[in-house]
Parts: sequence; C-alpha cells; structure tokens
Amino acid sequence: MRNLVPARALQRRSRNLLVAAALVALVGGVIALIGVALFVIPLVVPSNASFPLYDGVRRLFVALGVFTVLLGILLIIRALTWKQDNTLAEMVGQTLSAFLDDRYGFIRNVSKLSLGYMDGVLVGPPGVLVMRIVDREGILFNDSAGWLEQVDKGNWKTLRWNPTQETVADVKKMREFLKTRGLGDTPVFGAIVFTKEMPAAQFTTRSPLVQVVYLSKFEYELQPTYFAKDRLDQTIVNRLVTFFYG
Repeated sequence: MRNLVPARALQRRSRNLLVAAALVALVGGVIALIGVALFVIPLVVPSNASFPLYDGVRRLFVALGVFTVLLGILLIIRALTWKQDNTLAEMVGQTLSAFLDDRYGFIRNVSKLSLGYMDGVLVGPPGVLVMRIVDREGILFNDSAGWLEQVDKGNWKTLRWNPTQETVADVKKMREFLKTRGLGDTPVFGAIVFTKEMPAAQFTTRSPLVQVVYLSKFEYELQPTYFAKDRLDQTIVNRLVTFFYG
C-alpha cells in the first residue's frame, strides 16, 4: 500500500499563509501609524465643531491597526506551527500497509480548500474511505449520530465533540469534491477508527450512522462494507490518489 502524506502541498500552504499573515500585519501597522500620526500632528483643533468626529476617526485607526497587527501575528504563529503530518494517521497507515497491497493508497493529513481537513483517506478498488481517527480513552456509547460518555457507573454525559457528525460532513464534502471533477459516481464510505484498544477505549454502538471500528479489527469489521467488492478501475484509483496527494 502506498502510505502518503502531501508534505509539499502542506509546506506550500504554510508558506502562502505566512506571506499573507505578514501582509496583514504590515497593513495593520500602517493603519496604526496613520492613527498615531493624527494624534501627533492634529489636523483639526479641539475648538472646531468637527473635532469629535476627527478624534473618533483617529482612535478608530489606532484600534483597527492594533487589531489587524495582532491578527497578523496570530496567523504567522499558525503558519509556523502548521502540522506537516498526523502521527496518529501515520500509525494507521503503517497498520494498513500490513494487509493492503499497492493497489491501495492511504493519504494522511489531507488538507485542501475545497475539502477542508481530513485525518486520512484510503483509496482503492473498493472506493474512497474517509476516516476520522480517534485517540480517546473511556467508555463510550454511539446511538445513530449521537455520542455519550460514561462519567461514573450509571451516569452518562453527551460528548461535546461528535466524530459521527464530523465524518458525515467529510463524506459529503468528498462527494461534492469528486462530483466537480467528473467522478460523482465514485463510492465514498466513512469510518471512525479508534487507535486505543480495550480496556482503555470501549465503545458500544446502536444503529450507527457511521461505522466505528478498532484499528486492530479494521480489515475484519470493514469486510462486509468497504472491502465487500471492487468497484473502481485501477486507473481511476491512481487518479484519485493524485488528487488527494497533490
């Protein structure tokens, strides 16, 4: 199996964001300097009837400039800390490589403007499988699209974070992405993959909207669904891998 990470694309996006962030900070600095200059060299005297408006404008310039500079700094930090890989997805890829051949491609840390971010995408003759990779411990219950966590014996609370909703959204975006590229008939599946095993992570499902599996049982659990049959020609598989990897 081809275990891939779009490192060049991620580095390119990081550089582009860094440049854009620097421009935002520069523009903010210019705006703030204009506001300060209007204080240092007042163009309207306090006795003028329009002075309150003038004073408000220069204060607005300073505040807007400072805000824009701070925004630029935050974007710079984001660009410099942009993850070039996902260690959990890398581990999943290594596990899948043990039983999948070169007909398959696993692209981890997929990040495109038209797709958003996805932990991992498996592409092969059966179709496209979008994964949400979970490294969580605890006792969980998945009922359709909802998730509960046991806080103590007999007491449950709703999870604020919902992997099912995220995966459903990812599958929808994937289908729209493929449709715009003339591949709207491509089968797209979704799966939530737990990297932690029992007893650290325990989950029970009831009519799950998205299939939930342990990484160790990935091939077995997905055999009746994703791996049930081959649905794509290898040329299409290779084309899809190029889409997500590039």
